[in-house]
Amino acid sequence: MRSDNSRAADQGPQWRAIARAILLETRSSPARLVFFVACLAVGVGAVTGVAALAGAFEAGLRAEARTLIASDLRVSARRALPPELDDFFADRPHRRTDLRELAATASRGDQSRLVEVKVAGDGYPFYGEVRVDPPDVSVAGLGAGGALVAPELAAALGLERGKTFSVGGAPFELRGLLLDEPDRLEFQMTLGPRVLIAPEGYARTQLDQAQSRVRHTALFAFDGDLTKADLARLADELRAALPDADYLRIQTHGEAQPNLRRSTDQVEQYLGLVALLSLLLGGIGVSQIVRAWLAGRTQSVAVMRCLGLRAGEVAAIYLGSVALLAAIGSLVGAILGSALPFAVAELAPDLFQGSAATLIQPMAVLRGVGLGLAVALSFSLPPLSAVWRVAPAAVLRAEAAPLAAPRIVRFGGPTFLAAGVVGAARAQGGGWLEALAFAGGLAALAGLLWVGAWGAAALAGRLPRGRFGPTLEHGLAALSRPGAGTGGAIVALGLGVAVVVSMWLVQSRLGATLRGALPSDAPSVFMVDVQPDQWPGVLAQLEQHGARSINSSPVVMARLRAIDGRPTAELARARRDAGEAAWVFTREQRLTWSETLADDNEIVAGELWSLPDVFEVSVEEDFAKDLGVGLGSRLTLDVQGVPIELVVSSIRTVEWESFGINFFLVAEPGALDGAPHFQLAAARVEPSSAELDLQNAVAADFPNVTLLRVRPLLEKLAAAVDRIALGVRALGSFTVLTGLVILAGGVASTALRRAREAALLKALGVTRGGVARLFAVEYALGGLIAGGFGSAGGLLLAWAFLDRVVDLDADLPLLALPLGAIGTAVLAALSGLAASGKPLRARPLETLRG
Repeated sequence: MRSDNSRAADQGPQWRAIARAILLETRSSPARLVFFVACLAVGVGAVTGVAALAGAFEAGLRAEARTLIASDLRVSARRALPPELDDFFADRPHRRTDLRELAATASRGDQSRLVEVKVAGDGYPFYGEVRVDPPDVSVAGLGAGGALVAPELAAALGLERGKTFSVGGAPFELRGLLLDEPDRLEFQMTLGPRVLIAPEGYARTQLDQAQSRVRHTALFAFDGDLTKADLARLADELRAALPDADYLRIQTHGEAQPNLRRSTDQVEQYLGLVALLSLLLGGIGVSQIVRAWLAGRTQSVAVMRCLGLRAGEVAAIYLGSVALLAAIGSLVGAILGSALPFAVAELAPDLFQGSAATLIQPMAVLRGVGLGLAVALSFSLPPLSAVWRVAPAAVLRAEAAPLAAPRIVRFGGPTFLAAGVVGAARAQGGGWLEALAFAGGLAALAGLLWVGAWGAAALAGRLPRGRFGPTLEHGLAALSRPGAGTGGAIVALGLGVAVVVSMWLVQSRLGATLRGALPSDAPSVFMVDVQPDQWPGVLAQLEQHGARSINSSPVVMARLRAIDGRPTAELARARRDAGEAAWVFTREQRLTWSETLADDNEIVAGELWSLPDVFEVSVEEDFAKDLGVGLGSRLTLDVQGVPIELVVSSIRTVEWESFGINFFLVAEPGALDGAPHFQLAAARVEPSSAELDLQNAVAADFPNVTLLRVRPLLEKLAAAVDRIALGVRALGSFTVLTGLVILAGGVASTALRRAREAALLKALGVTRGGVARLFAVEYALGGLIAGGFGSAGGLLLAWAFLDRVVDLDADLPLLALPLGAIGTAVLAALSGLAASGKPLRARPLETLRG
């Protein structure tokens, strides 16, 4: 009886022989090796390039987000910040600077204005810059006696550089005009224009007596490139560590700017979609190449089987060859893909923010190589199952009947492929649920394509012959003939078409939404504290200076006294006991009244002014959730000591991105009759130089009215949104282009094995042009079917992403269906003919002799 050692000795040489066969098989055709590596490099380059572009783009977004709050993390409150802040960050390398913001009065001579004073500590800002006119003035050089003021304040008080004015009882010299602050991106109801001073100057004033009206802020900057998730965890740890932290407002650069948050969230979800679809593109390319490769190696497989190699050992040879070529192709593709951000940065330098180091994405390279290998092996297994179907008799008889593959092979390959797709999708980002949903959607789409391919082949086989001409009939027969591989080819091509079409539709729709996120008629000036009897005169001044999109609303200041009879002090205490913020109950409320709602408001529950016996109020949806109120809730407001009860009759959403005048609370007309109020006005003034003329005219006629310029804010938002939209277009265009290349390569790989068929047709007397027409029609018909079903799948995928994931109106063009089908037919025909060029040029005798 033979021992285990002798059996192991027999196994050793067998596997060494397989290893040698792998090298021989890999080197047997240099042209095929180059073609395989090139196609796989394109697929891996897509994965790596998208990952590198997305990584560089996200790093740029982080760099820009930092400039929008001048820091990595921001902690603010209406009272002094706790000393435990320093203890919490003691073990983490960081920089800190403190700010104070409060209302005060600025005066010069007999003129005065209500202003917002900002006290900036050393190091402010950590990111971004304070724009000053003249630009040689810095915040650090203000010292104890210098100040920067907004242009509108300088105009109102007649200030020039070097002149002196008073704030908080202390004199300050105007050093320059404060044009913009990096953390001044969010427009809120402002009491007046800004005045920026240093802590030394603040110490000279009497403003510290108004501590109850001071907003204290600490800005933190950390070493390293912390991601949004890293900072979110840090903020959660800080909230848990600080005692009585509910009064603190803790913001990270990933969440601090509501005007950009929706756009950046949509783009982050879009990047995840791009990553998954680029992964699918790479797999489709590999599957097509391996399928075509094995189809051309049937004789070699049969010879190996005759020489005694088992089907599993033959499969191991080809799988090893795939792995070796995949490693080479993955490295090449990863290197090429990692260089893509540098090329894009040259073409669109405004796309990426931050230093050039953000363009280097080593994790994208590692991910590309790893996913290239994993995807290549996973997508190769189903085609490799064809090895078991090759009969050894095929060496002598080309028409030998294929063998039945073992059940474990038939089902094991697709199972391993499904597991590989789920695992790779999980590695590309998202959770297991998203990865399973992606794999399930892919399987459903593949099933739809397979049914469509089967139905088309069956229909082509049943069509009567002699009615369509020989060229078209040859194409129809090719679809339905045995062994044509119509199903697999159409599934692979259709999946690629679905990726390209969905990517094209999503990037077009999302890009258009981003570009239109900031209305062209967004207000550039706001006017505060306009008394009701002054409004006709202010309106005349606006019209005289060419203002457009003029809007005005009355504003009543109030405080919440009770909700459904329960005092807000009690509600706030309960929130604090639960460790939640209570500011929503204690803040001063600003409300208006109106017969109708603005166009950027939409009622989602209830009906406007529908209760006849009570005064009503419409509440913004998120604010209603914060208050814990719904339809029928009773809000008791304190308007300068007078209680007013309003019943919630409608809940509405507000498009805050419109920058129009909007309120959390809108009361029914008549509910606030007699309440003291002022007018808030907004308008678009063009050109920007006209704003200063308007300010001077309003200051002369209505000294109490404050004009606030928000044009710098709009310009900053517009620049950020434009960069985001440019990134979406760049990523989408690259993915679409890569998809087209991979689809063309997949079609070309199947055409490489048509040499013998071309030779037979030419030997039968068909001209070279005639053979080309036959092949073109055949490829075009397959492309038409794949394009039609794939475009339908792409439309469905784009609709699901836009409507269900990023919450956009998925108004998609149905024209994509015929365009996708026709475009795929043309692409398939051109790619197939390009790859068939050598067989068409070869002499029939040479080809038939092998």
